[in-house]
Amino acid sequence: MHLRHGPRFGGGELPEELFIKAMAATSEISLITDALENIQHVSESFTAITGYTADEALGRNCRMLQGPGTDVETRAAIRLALDAGEPFRGEILNYRKDGSAFWNMLSITPLTSESGELTHFVSVQRDINTRMALHEQLRFQALHDPVTGLPNRLAMNNHLADILAGGPRSEITAAVGMIDLDDFRVVNNTFGHEAGDLLLKEWAARIQAQLRDEDFLGRMGGDEFVLILSGISRGAAEAGLTRVLERLSSAVEVPFSIDGRRVTIGMSMGLALFPEDGFDTASLLKSADEALYEVKTRKHGRRRWWELAAEVSPAPAGASGGAAVAASAGAAEGVDPADMAGEEAAWARERQRDALYGGGLSICLQPVIDLRDGSVHLFEALARLTLPNGTVLEPAGFVKDLGPLDLDQLFSTVLEQSLAQVAEWDRQGLNYSVSVNLPPTTLLDPASPALIGSALTRHGIAPHRLGLELLESQTLEWDIQREALSQLVRLGVGLAMDDLGAGYSSLKRLSSLPFNAIKLDRDLLADIRTKPPETLSLIATLIQMGRDFGMNVVIEGIEDEGIAEAVAVLGAPLGQGFHFSPPLAPQDAAAWVEHFRLPVRNGSLRTCLGALAYHWQFARLGSPHPRALAECPLSRFLASHGSSADVDRWHLQQHDPRAAHAGAGRLLVDWLVREIRTTAEPAGPRLELLA
Repeated sequence: MHLRHGPRFGGGELPEELFIKAMAATSEISLITDALENIQHVSESFTAITGYTADEALGRNCRMLQGPGTDVETRAAIRLALDAGEPFRGEILNYRKDGSAFWNMLSITPLTSESGELTHFVSVQRDINTRMALHEQLRFQALHDPVTGLPNRLAMNNHLADILAGGPRSEITAAVGMIDLDDFRVVNNTFGHEAGDLLLKEWAARIQAQLRDEDFLGRMGGDEFVLILSGISRGAAEAGLTRVLERLSSAVEVPFSIDGRRVTIGMSMGLALFPEDGFDTASLLKSADEALYEVKTRKHGRRRWWELAAEVSPAPAGASGGAAVAASAGAAEGVDPADMAGEEAAWARERQRDALYGGGLSICLQPVIDLRDGSVHLFEALARLTLPNGTVLEPAGFVKDLGPLDLDQLFSTVLEQSLAQVAEWDRQGLNYSVSVNLPPTTLLDPASPALIGSALTRHGIAPHRLGLELLESQTLEWDIQREALSQLVRLGVGLAMDDLGAGYSSLKRLSSLPFNAIKLDRDLLADIRTKPPETLSLIATLIQMGRDFGMNVVIEGIEDEGIAEAVAVLGAPLGQGFHFSPPLAPQDAAAWVEHFRLPVRNGSLRTCLGALAYHWQFARLGSPHPRALAECPLSRFLASHGSSADVDRWHLQQHDPRAAHAGAGRLLVDWLVREIRTTAEPAGPRLELLA
């Protein structure tokens, strides 16, 4: 063998014996073959990993390591490269002498003689089993629900897309079902979520055991599942479905065991047929979901636990009419009042969904104030749902009842209206930005970043003028969503974690996901007048955390002047709440900004909360107040507040540079806390408006 560019050692060629020993000792599997790919040399690690000794390998073709699981396309790519005398690098599944498989990172380099004739191949191979196992684990996690092990929404989209790609067929059809477990919330509330998860796992196992190989069962979240049945005879669809679905019903008639107690769980399902009830994933799921709501409203009088979308009759006209019909029927049949209330709630949810899809959704805008200078550059878009009877619902009144598809509809509608408003501002020469709440479930759709980018392009809005707020309280598949978030960041959209402090794993997510802003949950301020120092400490810590992470911080729920002053003293850059403005109609937002002026503090303190925040920021560090006594904002506050001589003395001691008066500082804190608890701050906004 001749190496045209042989390794050199000490100014001369590396001795062949030393070169062979070095290759044999390497941890990477090394092979040298002749031009016909017959093995002429193996390293010691080759034997350790494959189980083949040198004597067993020498003279054999290196394809000896391939087996039934080796990818055909990879084999072809290797053959194409070697026949052309070109190098190859890729991953391949190989097999050891004992028949066990291992993943191999393979690199093959052709060697030629000085005359250019191919003489040998050098193969460097690395065992990447650990990496591939992790890759497979992540792939499984990306496509499966962690509780039940069932495929998740993304896997469902892929499966259904494969079915729909074949188009409608004259002989057979496919059915898409939305399943909801009846009264599952009662199980969670009675036995706890851990027991509920165990029940879901057993339920999924029972159902899967009754399905055919070509059928699909996936979990969308909570107690909502999707069932896809393929190969249903179009001429006898209902009969074919009945045979399959009766087996599923029988599988759950046997009670489940939770903590030694027998629990029976029912289920309801709406079914949509392709293409009669929809031509694509969204329309099929929507039709199935509508049928599901229909069958749940008749839970106690239905003939079966499932309903075809084609059999769903239009909802009774009028909100109260439908509820009255349900109540009347319930009374005649002696239905439990709790069941009647459940049916009425189902009607209410249906009215909300009708409004959501029927043009009843609108937005209002709440300004986000720069607490440093009073400027306004950003509005948060807040959804409002108007029912047919004129009732207007805020998100808290309807979002909790929405499924993943409904949340997608909510987001897309709010996004469209918000970007349209930004475009209108542009036409008026105004440069405002907007933030929109993004349901985490929407990120499970791989196409969501592209859809957001398309909306920005359609309205001519620069990506940096859109902010997306993710609820911190939503605990979902963050590993899956991380890629979607990264794509949005690359697009240039701003990302904020909303309601920080209301959910789980906040710090982990902040450090691992690409947020550039955090919004502190309004509930963090709930105890600010009963536990002022503790609340200030929490808020100050989160503000500092935002600084450390390089993120903007927005304080939500600023309802009065005291809170506004306190958070500004602590260094919060941005604030939002009814103290400044309620949510505004979009057409009124620009005029509001024109007249808004934030009261200028000029170093003064107007409220007990603001005074406590000012003193506390030094007292907690054992630091004296930095300004001269006459210039201290607390001096002017105490003078206007009519404080006692003791309070004035405690304050005076905070300006003594010679010694720390921690005791006096604590007494001053206690006095301010008592004042806060006994003095009601002004509840309404105190704003300066231009005439």
